[in-house]
Parts: sequence; C-alpha cells; structure tokens
Amino acid sequence: MNTPEAGPAARCPVDHGAAAPAATIPATALPGSKKHAVVQLYNYWTNPQAFVEDCRKEYGPRFQVSIRLPPRPVYVLTTPDDVKAMFTAPADVLHTGNGSATIEKYTGQSGLAWLDEDEHKVRRKAMMPSYHGGALERIAEAITETVRTDVADWPRGTSVQLHSHIHSFTMNVIREVVYGPEGPSRWKELHRLLLEMMEFNNGPASPMLLHKMPPRMVRVLRAIRPLGLERFLKLRERVDRLVYETIDEHRDAGRRGDDLLSRLLEMTHPDGRALSDSEIRDELSTIFLAGTETTAAAIAWAFVYLARDRAAVARIREEMAAGEDTYLTAVVHEVLRLRPSIPNIIVREVKKPIEIGGVRYEPGQHLWASAFLLNRDPDLYEDPDAFRPERFIGVKPGTYSWIPFGGGRIRCLGDRIALLEMKAVIGEVLRQCDLHVSDPEPERARSRIVVNVPADFARMELRPRVPAAQTAGA
Repeated sequence: MNTPEAGPAARCPVDHGAAAPAATIPATALPGSKKHAVVQLYNYWTNPQAFVEDCRKEYGPRFQVSIRLPPRPVYVLTTPDDVKAMFTAPADVLHTGNGSATIEKYTGQSGLAWLDEDEHKVRRKAMMPSYHGGALERIAEAITETVRTDVADWPRGTSVQLHSHIHSFTMNVIREVVYGPEGPSRWKELHRLLLEMMEFNNGPASPMLLHKMPPRMVRVLRAIRPLGLERFLKLRERVDRLVYETIDEHRDAGRRGDDLLSRLLEMTHPDGRALSDSEIRDELSTIFLAGTETTAAAIAWAFVYLARDRAAVARIREEMAAGEDTYLTAVVHEVLRLRPSIPNIIVREVKKPIEIGGVRYEPGQHLWASAFLLNRDPDLYEDPDAFRPERFIGVKPGTYSWIPFGGGRIRCLGDRIALLEMKAVIGEVLRQCDLHVSDPEPERARSRIVVNVPADFARMELRPRVPAAQTAGA
C-alpha cells in the first residue's frame, strides 16, 4: 500500500475565538491514562514504543498523556489530517519554543529552537544557507571523506555497540556544518567532551527541566551521584569554555563563509545589534545536540534491521556495484518510517483557540504529533510493523503520513544532510563489513533524551568482508 498524501486542501484549521460548533469536544474530554505522571513517565522512558501503542489501542487516535513533571497533560495527534492541521496552523496560534524545554540544559533559551513567529522566521532564513546550496555540496564531500576514515577505525571481529561510533561520526559531520572546512584548533578535545557530556542522555535524569527548578533542588540532585547530574554540569562548563574559545578563534581569524558560525557572526537583531557570544553559543549547542543525536539514532536503527535482513543487504550491494542507490534510498525511508529519531514531534503550545478534528484546544494546552504512531498507521501502510523498503520504490513519502523530520514552518533544517549521512554510513559499512547479531529479533527501543535508540545501542559484530569474487578465486 502506498503512503497517500493528505486529501484535498481543507479550510484553515484555526477557529480564532469563535464559539465552538456543537460537534466539537474540549480537549480535556479526550481519554487517557489515570496513572500518576511519574508512572507514565517511567513506562514511557523504559519502553516508549509499547507505551504509545498501548495508548492508541485503548484510547483511539486522539488521547492525552502525562509524562512531564510537574504533571500536566499533553494531547497526542496520530492521523494525517490532524497532523496537517497542526503543521499548517498560523505561527501565532501554535508556538514551539516551550516545546524545547527538555533540551534547555544544552541549548539555553535564545536559539532558533526557542523562537516563534517573526523572530523564528528571520533567524531560520538567515541560517538556511548553511544547510543548502553550496554549503550542502561542501558538506556532502566532507561526509564522503569522513565516512571512509571513521568506519575504517570501527572495531572488527568483536561485539560492539555501534551507536557510540556512529555518534562520533555524526559529530564530525556537524563540525563541518558549524565551522566549515577549517575546524577549530582544539576540535579533538571539544569532540571528545561533547560525546562524554551527552552520555547523560542515557540516564533517567536527562528529561529534567533544570531551568524550572529552584537552585536548592538542583543542588540536592547534584549530590545524588547515580543521577549523573554533577558530572554532566561539570562537563557542560568545560564544553562551554571551549565553544566560546572557538567563537573567538573564528572571529579573530576573520574566517567568513557559508558555515553556520560565520553566518551567526554576521547576523544582527532588528535594532542592528550583533548576536552576543551567549546567543551564538546557544545556537551551536543546539546543533551539536540535535544535529548528531537524531542522525546517530536513525543510522543505528538501520543496522539493527539490515543485520537481520540478508536479502536487503545483498540488494544494496548489487545496486552499489552498478552505481545506483534507489533501493538504499528506499531503505533509509523505511527505517525513518519505522523508527523516526524523534518519535513525538516537538510539542506545540496553543496560543489561540484551535479546532482540530472536532476537538477544541485552548491557550496553554500542549499538542504532540506522534511520528511513531502515524508512520505505523495500518490505514496508511500495509503490514506497518514490517521492514519492507520495497514500499518506497517509486513512491515519494507523504508530507503528512511520513514525518520523521517534522513539518510545517519548523521542519528540520538539516534533513538533507541527515539523509546523506545515513546513505553514506550504510553504504561504507556494507562495502567493508558483514553484519552479525546473535538475536534474530530487532531490539526494542529505549529513550535517550528526546530520541529513541535501540535498547542495546545496536550491538553487533562487524566482520571484514570477503567479496564473493575473491572467495571463488580462492
């Protein structure tokens, strides 16, 4: 079954303050679990897939969950029509800035992820050249070069968690995006510290909204060593010092190009003020997190599926030998359908009343589009839980039925870079290695801050590949 685009263009989904028609219901009437938020949060953190699937099975396509502390409901949308209405709502009706609260500990509150309406539009437009056009061509060349050297250093002949090696690769790619061809003099140190700091995302404390906690509570939490908060905050201090150093180095050297840091150094506020170093730090920290965690998770999931599907691996290799990548592209689309890196798109906060699918949402309420549930809707995809790349051969993913990169005015800026990275790493690993796993069933998911990763972090063995022609000659 092909993934259909949304139906004919509908009227504007927004009802600005008008009396709700009789057919609508208030969002508070939507069904949902009555379990305490702590219980819901634990269930979501330990098994996010089962949590949302059970909710849809019990409550239908629209439901509410409470997986934040302090407790408050989040209203989940899972159908193409509802998602389209959310993505196309005017910028002054739904805001996304507060939806980034979970990652504030990395991003601060001044970057693109925290901006809405005209501020977001202007900042996004100014940053766009660092992800497209000539910059994309340069980044693509860097990906090709980086993937060969990085994959060549990955361990062979022993069982390893591939995710950490993949994350290291994606961080090297982001260096090219942020700094351009000439990276900072202390990049190796910054690279290592960034990866160490992000290990905090594996723990249950990573979703904490530290900026909303009183200082005394943060001090208490820092004293609880198993939470890892003390180590994280100390690493963050070291990372911040190095990031500020790279900003000064870039500025003093007079480097200007299409890299992100150059764009930020040239950017100004409406009143003509340049961005402060703190604001630049927030943007760089955002991409160090969001531009690496998401892609690393997607690539890890790709190997989870490919290690268990020899036919798919053989077909990719056959195509590569012929200089083609149609099937590899379909594999990437299918992995992102089954395992969108951010399974629930950034929360939208309602600023003006809006009706979506017969439900009226009021200011202050939060909407959450579930990419995971939408991408596995049996009404959209035949045998939706199966890994079947063939479904995307000659079929373009639907705008509102395949949303691994979000959508609307805040669709991921780096989506093209992520696709290039996925194809490059999959292709290079399959050129050099055979994949071996002991468990025939794909791993379940676990949460890693806002992304979902394989519970075993894609543990498998890479064995040096012996091409068939060489084996026959022997």
